[in-house]
Amino acid sequence: MYLIVGASGFVGSYAIREILEKTNEKILAADRNVDGQINTDRIEWTACDITCHEDLVALNQKMMVYEPMKVIYLAAYHHPDLVLANPHLAWNINITALSDFLNTVENVRCLFYSSTEMVYKPGEMGVFFKEDAEKKPINAYGKHKMVAEQLVVGYGYNVVRFPFMIGPSILPGKQHFYDVIVETIQAGKMIEMFKDNYKTALDFGTAVSTLVALMEKYTDEMPKILNIAGDEVLSKYDIGIKIADKFHCDRNLIIPITMEGDTKIFTEKRANCTLLDNSAVKKVLGLQELKLNF
Repeated sequence: MYLIVGASGFVGSYAIREILEKTNEKILAADRNVDGQINTDRIEWTACDITCHEDLVALNQKMMVYEPMKVIYLAAYHHPDLVLANPHLAWNINITALSDFLNTVENVRCLFYSSTEMVYKPGEMGVFFKEDAEKKPINAYGKHKMVAEQLVVGYGYNVVRFPFMIGPSILPGKQHFYDVIVETIQAGKMIEMFKDNYKTALDFGTAVSTLVALMEKYTDEMPKILNIAGDEVLSKYDIGIKIADKFHCDRNLIIPITMEGDTKIFTEKRANCTLLDNSAVKKVLGLQELKLNF
């Protein structure tokens, strides 16, 4: 039995699909807003505001009727610019509520917390950060995630660090940046993408399938922190070109710009280059490669 906290987001929707397709497990899907969600014989949706202690107590009571659960924790106030603009709200969601959750839920077989490449210091080309590399985040969101990781590992649970992730939304009526790119270039319009922002990016499907594979193979001896990232070093412009090629659109519609020259897309600081070493997770799962796949 799985519990997904933050189940109605982009990653949560892919996690639900992966679990339903690749396992025989049932899912308890928790989110602050579950309006319009439909229960099935394998999915039970439950409203849960993680900042409300009474909701966490009620969630724990629901969990207690099942066998020990596999928990995917995705809930976060996650946009760095919004974290900068709303620091108290962000801390309450990212740290205070997480701590309360960890201290409230009891019937847990394993728990994997979704973290980010932003916990690392700014990198450079050719340098791939292993899990034990120096953590020196340059924005508040990265700092929140660094603290959150310590809470999770301190409770004996697990952390996965994801890179920049992209892919088509499978949420009805909710677009991801990927969908915006496709819609824009298919209309013959141009879209700007950073040519100097380098990542070991993954698509949602590959990232989530790797996470679920870890959970299905979980043992207490598994490393507490694992990077789930791609083998390839790609700029966001490179990713835009891949999308253009997939949909047989004109590559010239993807316009390269630099982060240094940007004054309108981001307000909070971001590292130009963050490359994650994925050798540990590939060793655990016996994988030969991990690549972005649309």
